[in-house]
Amino acid sequence: MNKSRFLALSFLLAVSGFGTAYAQAPALAAGTYKLAVGNKAPCDLTITADGTIDQSTTCETGTTLAKWAPTGSGYQLISTSGETYAVLKLHGESLEGQTFADQRKVVLSH
Repeated sequence: MNKSRFLALSFLLAVSGFGTAYAQAPALAAGTYKLAVGNKAPCDLTITADGTIDQSTTCETGTTLAKWAPTGSGYQLISTSGETYAVLKLHGESLEGQTFADQRKVVLSH
């Protein structure tokens, strides 16, 4: 009897752990951010609560960013053509990651 209770409890704990592991990141706060790509100077990027991005004309990203979306562990920046530009994860006070196409470092901060 104790063995079946132990197995049932173990199963429930394991299943509850999977739920937290696959929780999505919370939405980004709307506002103006600094975007740094590779060794380029940071530029302004305005993020809205509905998932759209308005990037400054001085941004040297190589593409025009259109929207962002939460992923399982961070955020995805998406170009106007619908391609993934970069995947970012929380790193201290900023979000950091790499461009999808050429693995340049990307930092998004306030």
